[in-house]
Amino acid sequence: MKRSTPALFMKRKIFSKMIDNELRFLLPKSLLADLLIFIAALPFYGLDFTIVLGLLLGTAAMTANIILLGYSAERAVEKHSVKAAKRYMFSFYLIRFVIMGAALAIGFTSDLFNSVCTFIPLVYPKTFYTGSAIFRRNK
Repeated sequence: MKRSTPALFMKRKIFSKMIDNELRFLLPKSLLADLLIFIAALPFYGLDFTIVLGLLLGTAAMTANIILLGYSAERAVEKHSVKAAKRYMFSFYLIRFVIMGAALAIGFTSDLFNSVCTFIPLVYPKTFYTGSAIFRRNK
């Protein structure tokens, strides 16, 4: 039986299983939160696409941060010494910091992006993971 192109595309592994799981957890919630923030901003800002662009820029930076964090954590455990692993993790920390800083700098200096909406998605992971832990504990 021949598979269709979309089915083949969905089966391809781009990232490791751990990163895929984290993205499956975060991305739907992030896009839903982006949509809810946009809807909540409609009465105040109208159809202002700087809000959408800011949310998408922040979500893209958050996604890149999660991917690089997962990649660096997986590779750090393969290092031959604790010192090498720490050095590796720190170098990726700096890269992630630069990416988030660049996204915020673009969001705060460009007229194309709402600066607050660029920042908000960067706190999604902490919010979603904390909320998930609270809801699981109460079950």
